[in-house]
Amino acid sequence: MAEAKSAARDAEQALFGELDDASRAPSPIFILGAPRTGSTVLYQAMAHAFDLPYVANFTNAHFAEAPIVGLAIQKSVPVTISFESRFGKADGMFQPSEGSAVMTHWFGGGHPSAVVSAKLLDGREAHLLSTLRAAERLFGRSLLIKNAWNCFRVADLTRALPHARFVWIKRDIADAARSDLAARWSTKGTDTAWNSATPENYEALRQLSPGEQVVENQFEFNRAVSNSLRASGTTQVAEVWYEDFLAAPGNVLGTLAARLGLPPTRASLQGIVPPRRPRVETEPDMIERYVAAQGERLSGNRYIHLGGQ
Repeated sequence: MAEAKSAARDAEQALFGELDDASRAPSPIFILGAPRTGSTVLYQAMAHAFDLPYVANFTNAHFAEAPIVGLAIQKSVPVTISFESRFGKADGMFQPSEGSAVMTHWFGGGHPSAVVSAKLLDGREAHLLSTLRAAERLFGRSLLIKNAWNCFRVADLTRALPHARFVWIKRDIADAARSDLAARWSTKGTDTAWNSATPENYEALRQLSPGEQVVENQFEFNRAVSNSLRASGTTQVAEVWYEDFLAAPGNVLGTLAARLGLPPTRASLQGIVPPRRPRVETEPDMIERYVAAQGERLSGNRYIHLGGQ
């Protein structure tokens, strides 16, 4: 193990020596979204449509501390991106990954995530910047990164990466909450365990019923992203509703291309059709009643209240 890590570090330094240019400011693209809002299929679609590099399962599993080495290997492997996934994870060594191990190397982990994993770890910022700069030189395009924990890292990301671009995907809060509750049962075998990052008021939310928890968790993710983006002053942001993407993925991707300056490389964006899954009916009435009872407080998180069809 020690020899493998040493070899990875040596390979990383060689790649940095060849590719890293400290005079260039990297411009990665971060997909932000609460759990169960469609961020994974959007991630897959953007990687496919715009031929963007991403952290693959292979790199996340074997080169979390030296991602540029894994990315260099990825570049030599032809991949057809799948639009299948299970709770944010796609099968296949070179399919897009959430990059959890890579992001943990830079930001750490733990709960509540919004508190203990919101900033770059001491001494890791230079490595993050070198990796992103080298990746852009390697592929000639910005690295695409999707990880739900980044919803609580926007402030530090915009500070360290002033040229970063953000895509924020949202979904009707009741539907996302239903899906999140079902995911708890499927992945944890209980409806009381969190699946992903946790907001600052995580301990208080644990006192609520599971149905209320998933609704409020969605709300806290959205509030964190909205407040952080507004406070950062960045204009490099595109917002997407999952419902719009399901209805017309090509149109949404075309809008993203124009908004973020990403010329499509595929013959037709219209050919990208995300999988349509059956509506999740886990405690639907209770969640809908709770959301409705919150009235104006949650109205901005409802697709139908913002003119959706």
